[in-house]
Amino acid sequence: MFILILLFATSAFAEDFCFGFLNSFPDRKQIPPAEAEKIQEGHLAHMTTMAKAGHLLAAGPFLTPGGPRGIVVYRCSSLEQAKEWTAKDPAIIHKRLSLDLHRWRGPNNFGEPLASSLKADPNAKYEMVRLPFLLFRKTSSWVNSGPVEILGEERTATQTLRKQGLLRITGPFLDSTEFAALWVLRDMPLEEAAKLAKASPMVHGGYATVETFMWMVADESIPKP
Repeated sequence: MFILILLFATSAFAEDFCFGFLNSFPDRKQIPPAEAEKIQEGHLAHMTTMAKAGHLLAAGPFLTPGGPRGIVVYRCSSLEQAKEWTAKDPAIIHKRLSLDLHRWRGPNNFGEPLASSLKADPNAKYEMVRLPFLLFRKTSSWVNSGPVEILGEERTATQTLRKQGLLRITGPFLDSTEFAALWVLRDMPLEEAAKLAKASPMVHGGYATVETFMWMVADESIPKP
């Protein structure tokens, strides 16, 4: 964890969040379309309630098949609190989705200005956009030794991408043996996003592999460079 904190975040401008991947529930059963639609409506209503309460800062589905179904990011005091909130989601109750929850460190303006807008006006409008989401998964090299020698290179690389207006957010997963970090890039084709990720010192040095997804999310909840 110490390595990741040094690599990605300056404490004065960072905050810890509860970051959840929503996956298809194992052995998810086929149900009538009308029932599935009702559960989906309840799922969306639950997320709206969480957002208006100031708990849910960003959420949205992955449009790329073969991975998680979507993401929820909470401002929370503990993972247990985030689990309790998610347990009220009809999609979780009816075993359509399952939650994989992690502590994640991101910019302290994550979720803004949407969170403030919803607090002032629960009916505030926002725009859904498609953004490349890059998930860096640790390799055995990371787990066994830690990428200490590439800390400076990785920091420089992300700073350069941000200055170029390509990188909207980045941040490390804390206390995770599986995930290293994530990037959310500006709107671009996934192929272009994958090339940028493969040039990352984490990936180029063999410390991480990268998975690319297209994420649908409120534009106002993801800070811009």
